[in-house]
Amino acid sequence: MARTNKTRRGRPWGVIAKAVGVVAILSICFFGTTFMTPEEAEAVLTAGSTDPVAYANEHYDSTITYINDNATDLVGLLEDLRADAEGTSEELGQRDGEAAYTFAVTTTGTVEEGGFGQVNLAVDGVPSGVTVSVQTGPAVMGTALRDVTGEVTFDMFENQIDYAQVGLSLNDPLKTGVLAENDLGSMIGQEITVVGAFAYSDPAHVVITPISIEVAS
Repeated sequence: MARTNKTRRGRPWGVIAKAVGVVAILSICFFGTTFMTPEEAEAVLTAGSTDPVAYANEHYDSTITYINDNATDLVGLLEDLRADAEGTSEELGQRDGEAAYTFAVTTTGTVEEGGFGQVNLAVDGVPSGVTVSVQTGPAVMGTALRDVTGEVTFDMFENQIDYAQVGLSLNDPLKTGVLAENDLGSMIGQEITVVGAFAYSDPAHVVITPISIEVAS
């Protein structure tokens, strides 16, 4: 009987110890919590939630203006890239993170047969071993229009899918615009001037996404 009474008297101390521990944990959680104003909470909830299609629609015209205003001669650019890729890229290109640099360019050449969805362009003065191509559609590949301004970054969007969608949505107007108005596949042998953008991901193959095409008279 004495052992039983002793055991019963000892139990409250264990309960008290556990309660103290719980209070301590709750205190740590409470004092380690950052409290926000409604405005700060709204900023957190909306961060990285830019609608990709709406963004592309809103910024398409300014992207086209940027390319027209900043287009550099392709031949000179390729020569400079071959001589000093890092310096030239930092001066004239744009990129997000560690992606390939993207450039706004213009060039004139003669249209030749190319791969699927592309024609090649014979451009005088292009460094040896470099093929220049222009996208023809109907599918417009890549994210050159998205990346050329340097203003679109991954952290603006909720995920990789939305980030990619910006590029697709910026490409869409080309299909019903410049590429619908200029059937490059039927222009073999003709001289054209192209303004557009390309990502310098393969130094041996430049693929221009065109925003304007002018056929020589």
